[in-house]
Amino acid sequence: MSRRSVGQGVKRVDARSKVTGEAEYTEDLTLNYSDLLHMRVKRAPHPHAYLKSIDVTKAREVPGVADVFTAEDFPQLNKFGLIIKDHPVLVGIGEKMRYLGDALALVVAETDEAALEAREKIEVELERLEVVGNMERAIDPSCPVVHDDDFIEVTHYLEDSEICCDNILCDHRVERGDVEEGFSAADLIVEKEYRTQSLDQVPMQVEKGIAEYDSQEDIITIYAASQWLHDTQADVAQSLGLDKDQIRIVQPEIGGAFGKKEDVSVHIHLALATRELGRPVQLLYNREESFLAQSKRHAMIIRHKTGVKNDGSLTAWETEVLGDTGAYASSGPAVLQKSVYHCTGPYQVPNLKGKAAAIYTNNPYGGAMRGFGATQMGYSYENQMDLLAHELDLDPKKFREKNIYQEGSLTPNGQVLNQSVNAEETIVEACRLAEEEKSDVLAVSADKEDILRGRGLATIMFGFGYGEGFPDHSIAEVELSDEGTVLVNSAAADVGQGVRTVITQIVAEVLRIDPGVVEITRGDTHNSQNAGSTSATRQTFFTGNAVKKAAEDLLGNIYHYASREFGTNHPEMGVKDGKAYSKVDEDDKMSLWELKDRLAREGIELKGRGTFFPKTYKPDEYTGQSEKAYVAYTFHTQVVDVAVDKKTGMVEVEKAYSAIDVGRAINPQGVEGQIEGGTAQGLGMALTEEVVVEDGFVQNPDLSRYLVPTAQDCPEIEVSLVEYEDSDGPFGAKGVGEPATIATAPAVVNAVYDATGIRFTSLPLKPERIKSELEKNHRADI
Repeated sequence: MSRRSVGQGVKRVDARSKVTGEAEYTEDLTLNYSDLLHMRVKRAPHPHAYLKSIDVTKAREVPGVADVFTAEDFPQLNKFGLIIKDHPVLVGIGEKMRYLGDALALVVAETDEAALEAREKIEVELERLEVVGNMERAIDPSCPVVHDDDFIEVTHYLEDSEICCDNILCDHRVERGDVEEGFSAADLIVEKEYRTQSLDQVPMQVEKGIAEYDSQEDIITIYAASQWLHDTQADVAQSLGLDKDQIRIVQPEIGGAFGKKEDVSVHIHLALATRELGRPVQLLYNREESFLAQSKRHAMIIRHKTGVKNDGSLTAWETEVLGDTGAYASSGPAVLQKSVYHCTGPYQVPNLKGKAAAIYTNNPYGGAMRGFGATQMGYSYENQMDLLAHELDLDPKKFREKNIYQEGSLTPNGQVLNQSVNAEETIVEACRLAEEEKSDVLAVSADKEDILRGRGLATIMFGFGYGEGFPDHSIAEVELSDEGTVLVNSAAADVGQGVRTVITQIVAEVLRIDPGVVEITRGDTHNSQNAGSTSATRQTFFTGNAVKKAAEDLLGNIYHYASREFGTNHPEMGVKDGKAYSKVDEDDKMSLWELKDRLAREGIELKGRGTFFPKTYKPDEYTGQSEKAYVAYTFHTQVVDVAVDKKTGMVEVEKAYSAIDVGRAINPQGVEGQIEGGTAQGLGMALTEEVVVEDGFVQNPDLSRYLVPTAQDCPEIEVSLVEYEDSDGPFGAKGVGEPATIATAPAVVNAVYDATGIRFTSLPLKPERIKSELEKNHRADI
């Protein structure tokens, strides 16, 4: 079926506004205020200590200071958090600070300079405690407890495990079949430990917000980026003890997120200050503060034990995961759950057992980052699969194909994959792309004896949407505006991924109108429909479906009322290019906006509403089994070619080949952009990026020491979209945002093994590590 808009690589709808500077980010909104106050936060000087006293007298004496607030000024505050409310707004006297990001005081002044000066004059007395700096120490029975208050009841399922301890935030289990029987049937058993590092999401835009208070309406309005406006609104309101409607959050343009803007950042502190002082207040983090105070990708220790027959058939898989959730829970419970629910990747294993635990430490807290636990797990299981293939002397591609999911396969959760199971197709297609250019790539610098060359393969899966029984849904409304446009009411946050363009294409397709006619409302908790979070690779699938339903509802209303105007039946009506017309006589037509105006005179609104609320099922708490844990799965295979310099240990990724299962691409150009950006992030995870923390202190909280790949570091990337429609997706589409980044790190590590014969089981692969191992001139696992 030919389509006008869906499936076309249209230009981003926000491209012009961003290029011309018309797009309004939070920083631009400061120009709207003449009486704006500036806030700075006094944070913990030590990552684990009791606050014995805090003296703000000298800070209040600094000229230009409006006020300095501490916990004693707000005795009724509640803790906040995405899943578990364990994070204090301000640490009070006698209370514990658990990481360097903890807030002790809020300084508000007429100028930023005065706020900074006053912050330095705050005097703090501490009782220092032992810093719980890593997971190994945290799970030691003699270790201090990071959270020794009874704020949460956790049922632990790991009593039989060495990782049962008081610093466990939560744990999860998945189990199917009989692993001991599976290992008994194996010809080869391989056990290996893998480690992934803490990463920062490094969005271009750091955290910033402006808040103002309407005393007559008793409403606090906050202008600050959020990946889920309505959830942030609820968290802020409960923390302040206010009704939700007393908090209004308006979404400016967002300069990137990748998970970092799921958590509350500036919002509560701004709300407190503007309500107390009655003036607008702004708070801007610098990059160092963003590194210290906000979420990170969980560092993980992952142990796999895998049984396999000599013919390559997997018989058993056992996994144990520890995730450093840092000082506070954030998304930790869900991240660790997702990780273990993806423990075998896209491979059929009849017998499996997995355990995962989120561990409290005094490090920056672990939260959401692109891939959400499945990224770390993908690195480990694809490393393990490559290791197994080489141990059995099997071709890595054929070994994967032998065990890959097919229609009817069971995921670790026991979910039957009954449609859109295209994992094998991605392997075939990615390898086809790579083989077509293999000779050309390997010929480059072939005469340089200091260069070792290799090729690596990785195939991953990702269950998208929150799933696991969470009530995940999106709502949208579509109506004809008075300005001659089609207005879409949705709070879906566009963090750079292009969801507004996808929404525009879907509406244009349903209504058969030009995409330029479609407008999308600004995200606003008081005026926008709840679209859920821009995370979990869910917006295209969830909000796309809601928007499609809303547009179809509007179209149905147009047919109904237009047929009345034309004195005919629905089947004899058509809609195209903003006009309703008679199929009997196409010259007999009426503008949709003329129809709208006629109906308005009768008090009838011409609009449509759509809700998408697919059902998933909560997994069994002991086995993790679920009839449907996720709405659908996306599969992605990537092949990379690397060159390793023996003298320096530097790894250059020369080319990448991706084949991703997209269902049906709404905007192919946008999907390719997702793959390219995801690959760049995967390269950072593989080769350069790491938040280095020593005894709770971040050693590299800036971009001169935390090394993000630049355009110069990124290879040419060839992308093929594997398109088989998912019947539940809007026009058959699936989500691709997070799967785009998961395959890169394991593909690079496997390519480095192919080049050097050395298997690296921890990240990142920094040049000094590679050079050192090459100088030892051995083949080993490190």
